[in-house]
Parts: sequence; C-alpha cells; structure tokens
Amino acid sequence: MLNHKSLVTAVLLGVGCALAAPATFADTVTVEKTGKHHYVYYADHQIYFAPETKTYYWQTDGRWQSGVTLPEEDRTYVTTKGIELDLDTDKPYERHEWVLAHYKHHDGDRHDKDDD
Repeated sequence: MLNHKSLVTAVLLGVGCALAAPATFADTVTVEKTGKHHYVYYADHQIYFAPETKTYYWQTDGRWQSGVTLPEEDRTYVTTKGIELDLDTDKPYERHEWVLAHYKHHDGDRHDKDDD
C-alpha cells in the first residue's frame, strides 16, 4: 500500500512540474523581448545600425527597410561617427520620432542629446 501511495505521489508531482514548466519558459521569453537593444544612429541621414545583429535600418520612399548592407548610395553616410543609443525595441524605427526629438543636434557623443 505504501509503494502505491508513493507511486501516485510521484506521478502527481511529475505532472504538476510538467504543467508549470511552460509558464516559466514564457516568462523568460517576455523578459528578453523587453530588454534594451543597442544602435548606432547616423542622424544626418536617419540610418540605424545594430552592431549585435549587423543590421542596418533606413528609409526608402518613406518606408523603413533593413538589411546587412545599405544601398550603395547610403554607404558613404555611415563613415562618420554616429550616436550610440539603447532603445527598448528590436525595430529602431518604432522609436524614430522619440530619437528625432531627443537627438536633433549632436557631435557623435551619446551624452550630448537635446533635453526638452
């Protein structure tokens, strides 16, 4: 009888742990998505570069584009020093209006932002 109760208890504990595991995993994914993402912003031509993913973000005909290389006509604009900034999104253009408002004038130093 004691072995039967032990077996039932072990099975119930195992089922309970298995059911709890997906919720824990989902919480971890949510935390990662709300983290900071690092960019270099080239204000003169409104180009973003994500060093970690080696991805550029730029506008063509008013639409945001992304890729591992810039169009040839934009490549010369990223040779100057850009502004280093962290945003809470993996799509920097989602915060572009905020970036425009805070980094109107710069000398390439992340601490020289315009405080309104």
